[in-house]
Amino acid sequence: MDESSKFSRQIELRLAASRREPRWSAEQAQRFMADFEPRQRRFEEIAGRLVATIVRPRMEKLASYFENAKLAKADRNDRCACWFGYSNRFPATTKVEFAIEHDEPIENLVVAYELYMMPVFLKFDAHDNLRTPLSQIDETVISAWVERKLLEFLDTYLRLDRGAENFELDVLVDPVCGMRISRGAAKADADYRGHPYYFCSEDCHRRFVAEPLRYIRFETH
Repeated sequence: MDESSKFSRQIELRLAASRREPRWSAEQAQRFMADFEPRQRRFEEIAGRLVATIVRPRMEKLASYFENAKLAKADRNDRCACWFGYSNRFPATTKVEFAIEHDEPIENLVVAYELYMMPVFLKFDAHDNLRTPLSQIDETVISAWVERKLLEFLDTYLRLDRGAENFELDVLVDPVCGMRISRGAAKADADYRGHPYYFCSEDCHRRFVAEPLRYIRFETH
């Protein structure tokens, strides 16, 4: 028997074993859903509230100190992300994100933290999470943890700081024509997937908005 036949035989054995395993009855499925759906609704309500009252306000506060920072457009109410655009002063494209998640049986809530930075100049913790029972949510503890993670991020980000006096003097690249321009001299700007782009003319801006993916190749700074 060749290797392909052996592999096929292993697949067939597993399929046969699966067919012999007992299945849930309709009554068992109904009981499961009757217990599962209220937990799902409770999680969704809590997740939305935590993002709205804890995560987003603190992300907005941090972003307000940086002209190159912008909160990503919210397409879900269980997460919040902030982009820090590449600049001469902070030469890295950076994204900080919090997401409210849950375990498989929806018994525990998980606040997940993610940090993306490219290019990578520094060592940093890219992932972390806080886990708590869904039935024992302590918003004070969650608030303190979110603030601690944001301050840890800030300590890391400030290590990139080249000390320019202001962001208006940052030299950026127009993604359409490739021209190098200062932020203060930009004629227009646009946001794509949370990342800010600046343009030397309204024509470059219109071309980018019409076909952004055509020009992302210039995002090398």
